[in-house]
Amino acid sequence: MDDQEFFKTIISGHVKAVEKEWAAVRKGTDMEALHRMRVALRRLKSALADLRDVLSRRELDPALNGIKALLSLLGYARDIDTKAGFLDAVASFDRSKPYAKGIGEIAEELHEDRAEVQPKIMKALDRAKREQLFRRISKLKPLLAEGDITLDEWARNRITVRLEKMLRWEPYVKKPRRERELHEMRIAAKNLRYTIENLSGLYGKKLTRYAEEAMKVQRSLGEVHNYDVWLKLLDVLRESAGRGNRFCEALRFLRKECEQARTAAFGEFVALWAELKARKLWLKLDQFSS
Repeated sequence: MDDQEFFKTIISGHVKAVEKEWAAVRKGTDMEALHRMRVALRRLKSALADLRDVLSRRELDPALNGIKALLSLLGYARDIDTKAGFLDAVASFDRSKPYAKGIGEIAEELHEDRAEVQPKIMKALDRAKREQLFRRISKLKPLLAEGDITLDEWARNRITVRLEKMLRWEPYVKKPRRERELHEMRIAAKNLRYTIENLSGLYGKKLTRYAEEAMKVQRSLGEVHNYDVWLKLLDVLRESAGRGNRFCEALRFLRKECEQARTAAFGEFVALWAELKARKLWLKLDQFSS
């Protein structure tokens, strides 16, 4: 497979995954469709970022900016959907019954916020279609010849870069309060995973285990991040005026639940990372890409 065919396969695959969810996301009735489109956009964004050295800025920047604009809105909507799902789960606990009405009031505010963002999503999708964003992305033609490297050299370099970006945050693995650094590590693990998955057409199953473990790191840190986002929202709600007793009691209850769940999630992440280090997984991946 030559480099042009390889890159076309990657880009067109992600574009098709985005377009597959278009109608459902525009309608706004399927939370999972929105999630799938967001993941496809993130995969596409990561793939294009990996092509930064073999694409002109004139071609690449408009594509990335268009994707980032959509991701911003979809990310906001997804965060609300995730919070609503968490509330539904907590509301099912027996210990939540005394706070059920307050939790219901919080959920109502989330649903109102979600309803407000849907027209913005529709407008952004319409703009992307009008400007033929994804058609233009599908026609991008990265040229390795301009960089004077082979496809294999380019691929191994991208793995090295993505791995280094993740390991850059390793000093914060055992520091539970370093929220920003842990969040950055999650993003780096996600991009490492996407890069490896994009390269399956070159290396087959040789790198599968690395993608799977990067995904575990991403998801484990994602759990920690979700609770960090919740705790920040609870602080905002607590400081807002005009709240009744039921609402405030529910906030205190939810804060306790989130703090406990966050502590447990962080402990699971630390244990996972220790296991991967003991297996020298990242060292082996570095040796492959060197």
